[in-house]
Amino acid sequence: MEEKIKSLFQSVNLIAMDYLFRQKQNNIKPIQELIPQIQEFVLWFLEENRFGIEEELYRDMQNYLLQVLEDISTAMSQEDRVLLHDAIAYGLIDYLKLFVELQEAETDDNL
Repeated sequence: MEEKIKSLFQSVNLIAMDYLFRQKQNNIKPIQELIPQIQEFVLWFLEENRFGIEEELYRDMQNYLLQVLEDISTAMSQEDRVLLHDAIAYGLIDYLKLFVELQEAETDDNL
């Protein structure tokens, strides 16, 4: 799952950067193509508290991630590129980044 999450992070991050810096405003189709991977990540995250954080914080994170997923769904159904960008850039990426940074830190500790 580690490689899948890293790959998803890179893909989503590139789409967000293209939208913001390169003015590639059509972000719906690229995100739509990533929906299966996004769903897989969300289910993986919701399955259990893999980070060993406080349960109340974990529940809050679960709820927020579900809200992000709902925003993505709403944005896609309404073809709202701004909402989609916000949900991806200020929601989903943060969760993916959390995992990627944790994995990098563990790798550095093993060196």
